[in-house]
Amino acid sequence: MGKEIRQDENNLAKLIAGVVRNKMEDFHCKYLSDEQMEELNPIIRNAIYTALVKIKEHPEAMRVYYQLFVSQYWEDCELLDM
Repeated sequence: MGKEIRQDENNLAKLIAGVVRNKMEDFHCKYLSDEQMEELNPIIRNAIYTALVKIKEHPEAMRVYYQLFVSQYWEDCELLDM
């Protein structure tokens, strides 16, 4: 994938990761230490960034990825309050 930063995707990934992080706060307080969250945050952020870049640059491959790895038992997404 290379070290070149796709700035639009980078900014969007950070925004999405921030929303995820804020929605995980109660879970974090209950189950995860600050050190664990410090390790988890970049994993989430980089995974979101990778997905955004791959969706844009390799949409057909991501459709295949979706069919292979998104479980059919997953419920539909829900719009949360911010």
